[in-house]
Amino acid sequence: AQAALSALVGELYRRHITIVAGTDGSGLELVRELELYVAAGMSPADALATATIVPSQRFGVGAQAGSISIGKNAELFLVEGDPSRNIGDLRNVVMVMRDGRLMQADDLRHAIGISGPPPRAQ
Repeated sequence: AQAALSALVGELYRRHITIVAGTDGSGLELVRELELYVAAGMSPADALATATIVPSQRFGVGAQAGSISIGKNAELFLVEGDPSRNIGDLRNVVMVMRDGRLMQADDLRHAIGISGPPPRAQ
């Protein structure tokens, strides 16, 4: 089933058909979904866009959200790594900013009872 889904996503991407990530589940599996999109042939940047700017544009809120610019609503997170090269680096969240509050990602993970990524080799 995963191979068929990968082939379908790859074909949709090649045909420039809009793909929106994260439509099912709790959101915790979003990074895996984006990894599968990359494995199907998307660039990491295009995979990330399926969870950010693309849905905001499709749902008519692109002027308020989905990208970073003055006057837009934003939830930001700082990751250790480079998701533009390795989309899985999105798992390495260090800090989150929401509603003007800066929060430590480990504190947030602890609050919902999950562990964070393993320490990265230096």
